[in-house]
Amino acid sequence: MSSAPGMSTLPEGDLEESTQEMLDVNSRPHGSIDEKNGRYGTFFDEEIDRMVLRVRGLNYFSRSSTSIFTKCFGGGNPSRKLLSNINATLRPNQLVALMGPSGAGKSTFLRVLTGRADGLIEGRLELNGQPLEGNWDRMAMISKFLPAEDVLYQGFTPVQLLSYAAKLRLSCSHAQRQRRIDLLIRELGLEKCKNTAITTSSHSLSTGERKRVMIALELLTNPNFLLLDEPCSGLDSRNADNTMDLLRDIAHNNRTVVISIHQPSLSIFDKFDLVIWLNHGEMCFYGSPSKLRAYLRDKLGSPCGENENPASHFMQLMEDPKSKSLKGRWRGKKEKTAEKAKPHHNRDFSNIWKTSAPKSDSVEDSKKLLHYPLPKPGYMQQTWQSEGMGALHDQVEEEAYNFKIGFVTQVWVLFLRRAQLQLIDLNRFAFNLSFYVMAAAFLGGIFWKLDLVQEKLRDRESAVFSTITFTVWMSLNTSSPKLLLEKAVVAHEYHNGYYRLPAYYLAMLICDTLYMSIYIVVFATICWYMMGLNADWIEFYLINWMLALMSDQLGFTAGSLATSITSAMLIAPFVYVPCSILCGFFITPENIPTYFKWLHEISFIRFGWHMIMVSEFVGLQIEPCTFENFRNGKCPLGPCNNRFDKPMSNLHHKFLHCPGEKVLEVLDMPPDMWNTCLFRLSALVLGLIILGYIACARVVVTRFGPSLSCGVCR
Repeated sequence: MSSAPGMSTLPEGDLEESTQEMLDVNSRPHGSIDEKNGRYGTFFDEEIDRMVLRVRGLNYFSRSSTSIFTKCFGGGNPSRKLLSNINATLRPNQLVALMGPSGAGKSTFLRVLTGRADGLIEGRLELNGQPLEGNWDRMAMISKFLPAEDVLYQGFTPVQLLSYAAKLRLSCSHAQRQRRIDLLIRELGLEKCKNTAITTSSHSLSTGERKRVMIALELLTNPNFLLLDEPCSGLDSRNADNTMDLLRDIAHNNRTVVISIHQPSLSIFDKFDLVIWLNHGEMCFYGSPSKLRAYLRDKLGSPCGENENPASHFMQLMEDPKSKSLKGRWRGKKEKTAEKAKPHHNRDFSNIWKTSAPKSDSVEDSKKLLHYPLPKPGYMQQTWQSEGMGALHDQVEEEAYNFKIGFVTQVWVLFLRRAQLQLIDLNRFAFNLSFYVMAAAFLGGIFWKLDLVQEKLRDRESAVFSTITFTVWMSLNTSSPKLLLEKAVVAHEYHNGYYRLPAYYLAMLICDTLYMSIYIVVFATICWYMMGLNADWIEFYLINWMLALMSDQLGFTAGSLATSITSAMLIAPFVYVPCSILCGFFITPENIPTYFKWLHEISFIRFGWHMIMVSEFVGLQIEPCTFENFRNGKCPLGPCNNRFDKPMSNLHHKFLHCPGEKVLEVLDMPPDMWNTCLFRLSALVLGLIILGYIACARVVVTRFGPSLSCGVCR
């Protein structure tokens, strides 16, 4: 048989064995027992759920530009080739090892398969014989990806995490969701720690238990493909073996499990059904673990010892083909053949594989395995079997789950989860609240019950200005690193189909605004009472609340541009200082340099400052100035009687109360501009909410290929 051009393929024996196994699995009736493995051969109740993923001539290039326009609308030039001519077929009932040294392209390959790569792609990816390019929503429904790092919210227990995930992903009754959760907890060995909070404490869950919780979260929707990046990292040998046993059980229930692993032990290596070995983005081996020993002996001329780990042996060859520890093993039946086969550079391994791999796996043969229809978007029928990973009851139960949860439901569940997360850390909530209380008490103590006299007008202005600047500063500081702290979890949940991104953003906005409102209510009430302000309390609170919301969204949006928590924290002073200096309090608008006028016009603190001054001084009656204070220049508003034609010595009995509007007149703050400032501030808040969502999408969403639409619009 001939092969497709440029394709590295399976040896003939492997092809026949894999083809026959696949056909045997697909020919078994539903619920029949696989005598070889001693368990039910299928996990789904319909052939529609049997999925085969084929990769043909895959090349992947990173982009030279990572701007939001490139990510959303395409563009950017190919920069670096990370994957080159990758060919593979991933079938059900396989535990696949993606191996190779650091930088080989293992994680990149997983990102490409799950649609998380934002580079340029050449070649074809087929799902059941159909091009994957137009079916990413369906692929996302049947495949889940687990990163190497921990992506669990701290403070929740495994039961709570599973409960919220089930509400977000399974549209069924509470009893059905609870049965699914109980099943996963039992099957994954989480009974002892199911009610233990996930924290950094030594008494919390171990690394292995956290890995199992992450796996349980993805098994809620019973995916066909489970892809894991370094699942054994940070685990000891015992936990690593247990984790691999679990993954093998999962795979052998009509699923495909693909894991990237650097250098497994011999016991772990023997558990794999298929090994894909990459080096510098190129394929160096593709076949079963048993075939690797033969390949090392026959093709590379470096036989592996009977009790030696072939994975470690191959890795050592790649790291140093001329290693002294391997000297003497480059022997074959013919010395010239062995010497010719011996790689002198690590890139030679891919060339040896290309020239030595048999060309018997043709496209026509493979298409026999790819005729199963794709699942309908958003819906999957699932059956819980009575043995193995499908154990639920003594008898087989069939339950339908609709994964297309309504938008409002998603917002509500995400709001409840975020609200509970805030309450779990009571120390943090109490600290933030006490900080607002102490700040309000401090400011109230400084500006205690301000007298209504002209010589203290500047103090009154400073008092109201200090309240709005504090709320702005606090909101900027707390919101700048918010997205960076959560992006790993949010990106993982979004790409694995937990929820729509607008639902997460809206729930976060509502919840965080609610908690912020509590802080502002306490702060504004204490300041308003202790300072003895004239402004209506509702208006005083509303202005501070709007400025806090504005600052929160500004910090959130600007913080998305940062690459670290440290750089994100520098955003607050960078934004706060120019806005506060140019708002009109420290320098009058007419004295602001021309080249900084535009900053004065867009300063959101300026609008809040204008509004709070109007609320404070409209209707305020200031005590008459005394002649002594007037003569000493302590009456900036004058006698307030509009009579300056008589000698000053005769005016001491004609000083009158000064209306607060006169202060606004001196400061060029017309009261009728209050509504205008409110409108402008509201428009800025709304605009920043939209920009905040775009910033969130920029960080969370990645594009796959130039043909897909913008992820922001999902």
